[in-house]
Amino acid sequence: MVTINYNAPEKSIICSFSGKLDTNTSIQDGETISDRLAAITKTVDPADLKITFDLQDINFISSSFIRICVGTSKQIQTGNFGISHCDPFIKKTFKIAGLDILLKIS
Repeated sequence: MVTINYNAPEKSIICSFSGKLDTNTSIQDGETISDRLAAITKTVDPADLKITFDLQDINFISSSFIRICVGTSKQIQTGNFGISHCDPFIKKTFKIAGLDILLKIS
């Protein structure tokens, strides 16, 4: 499940995830994120947005979640998407996929 917090003055979005990010959960979360992002970009230029996916409570991701990360990062300006509190195993998954450069991961 995803919780989305938008800070209008800073033009930043933090998406906090909980539970397993398996395929079914990722699809639902992806739709939630897309809907919220579409609503926000009606009033804010996507180039000005900063988005962070907080994976504090996550120790498993599916390839569907990786697709959501890449898709979301492409909707905003390069360098304005990041993943925080990433488990070392998940961080290695992004690195093996060659996405650690595209997505700022900490």
